Amino acid sequence: MIAAAVAILLSAGLIFWQVKARKAEAVNLSAEDMALIAEDQSPQIRTRLATDEKARKDFAKDVQRILAVAEEAHNSGVDSTPEMRRQLEFQRARVLAQFYFEEHGAKGGSDITDQEVTEFFKQPVNQAKFDQILNDAKKQDPQFNAQQLPQEQLDMIKQNLGRIYVAEERAQAQGLDRKPQVRLQILLQRARVVAQKYAVDKLQERLKATDAEIDAYLASHPELDTDKKRRAQAEEVLKRARAGEDFAKLAKEFSSDGSKEKGGDLGWFGPGDMVPEFEKATYALKPGEISDIVQSKFGFHIIKLEERKTETKDGKPVEKVHARHILFSDAPDNPFGPPQTSRDKARAAVEQDKAQKVLDEIVSRSHVQVAENYQVKMPEQQPMQQLPPGFSPAPESGEGSEAKPSEPPSAKPKAPQPKTQPKKNK
Repeated sequence: MIAAAVAILLSAGLIFWQVKARKAEAVNLSAEDMALIAEDQSPQIRTRLATDEKARKDFAKDVQRILAVAEEAHNSGVDSTPEMRRQLEFQRARVLAQFYFEEHGAKGGSDITDQEVTEFFKQPVNQAKFDQILNDAKKQDPQFNAQQLPQEQLDMIKQNLGRIYVAEERAQAQGLDRKPQVRLQILLQRARVVAQKYAVDKLQERLKATDAEIDAYLASHPELDTDKKRRAQAEEVLKRARAGEDFAKLAKEFSSDGSKEKGGDLGWFGPGDMVPEFEKATYALKPGEISDIVQSKFGFHIIKLEERKTETKDGKPVEKVHARHILFSDAPDNPFGPPQTSRDKARAAVEQDKAQKVLDEIVSRSHVQVAENYQVKMPEQQPMQQLPPGFSPAPESGEGSEAKPSEPPSAKPKAPQPKTQPKKNK
């Protein structure tokens, strides 16, 4: 709430659910339940669900899968460890507090005083609860554990957590935990995160694609294996470059990265500036030499070394090189994500297919029932703000998108950022 530490403590990745029995009760969501769940989605998704019967069925199927995996996870004991039980208790408090704040229009517990929080933690059991939450957070995140938080920040964290617990007590006193919408939200959030935990602990190895499976997939989908096409293209261009054609002109014609407009010129760079395969091949060249085909995670490169020089950095000599290259690669499916080779794409397809089969198996042996036929109300139109003449509102983000309504929202880790393509922007 106020720092990264609080984000860790209050992350949606923690599980909230009080486990009272080893065997999960069968879940049967009615059409009325599904309508309530749909109302908790974003206006964009609600609009799609209200107007598209197939979207409603797909959404119901996603909900059923999550609940089925959670049922199996619960029965296997994934959520029964002391650490998980503490997380369940804390997150249940957090959800009830959230509904309490919404019910009373109190953002962040603004109607709960510092003195009330202080009195709450004067009780030894509540202070012990706070200490244990901090310890669990430190075990989960080594970086958080390594931090020495100042007392002022710890006090602020404690105030925020205290407001959650006080709000939980008020919510229960007012019977909010018995409202159908609240109970459904707790059920779905619990299911989502328990299922995620189960997938990591129990299913992950089963879903990994083997090299043989990837090879078989590429053999049956030759159109996906663009590496062969790109390498063949690179070999032809390499012959032309070594035959004496102007390297810069070839780069402008064939290269697929931003350096093409400069004839593949990458400027000067030193050790560690490029991906390892590219750097090793470049430093092995003499000025004027052209490399063999070099493959990196970005594609296939032809490299020409222009010149070398030695600079002094921190009192030590550092050799730098000036090079050009021609890159042969496919346009990325996601320009903001890491580059993908043909094998990467095949692996993703194989693992997606395996995941679908495993999910269908789990659903088939579960006791979860979810209504497919239900109605969703269109979201209410928000009143438009008056704008000066000649101005019109910007379209909503994602408007017109064909994205499928997602399952109950989840927190996804960001993809790791790769080293830059062989080009150091200045």
